[in-house]
Amino acid sequence: MSASLPLPTPLTIARPAPAAIDRRRLGWDGTPPPGLSAALVRQFVRFAVIGMISTGVQLGLFLLLRDEVGVLTANLASMVMSTVANTEANRRITFGIRGRAGAGRYQVLALVGFGLSLGLSTGALGLLELVAPTAGWSAELIVLLSTNALGAVARFALMRGWVFGSRLPA
Repeated sequence: MSASLPLPTPLTIARPAPAAIDRRRLGWDGTPPPGLSAALVRQFVRFAVIGMISTGVQLGLFLLLRDEVGVLTANLASMVMSTVANTEANRRITFGIRGRAGAGRYQVLALVGFGLSLGLSTGALGLLELVAPTAGWSAELIVLLSTNALGAVARFALMRGWVFGSRLPA
């Protein structure tokens, strides 16, 4: 006859309640800086989150393709695929434009921002290969992350002011 053993209970760890953050003490009272509206700040945050996700997708595709097709072709292919999805996500989520009307036009206009980013990243990868021909994939990823960050600010301004500007909600 076997004795019944008690079942283990999940371990619960009591965490202290987080202390309230005094934003005034940190120098921020919750209002955006002068000249920036709360809507603009929200748009930029959404744009940044979508950009981080798109960058992760692009870098993953780049790593999958680089040994098969070469660094520059992998950069082009990964950027094309991630940019199309990025533009659509920003159209819907960041700038609040729904429906199919104008979707193709927005993709074409976003190609200008894509061209700037592609030129920047291709030039930087070419320069890396010239300066450090034995640099590995980690150096290539650092170059791509850096150029993506530089291009992101320009793309946000371009998308907000030119691509989606006429359709933004008031």
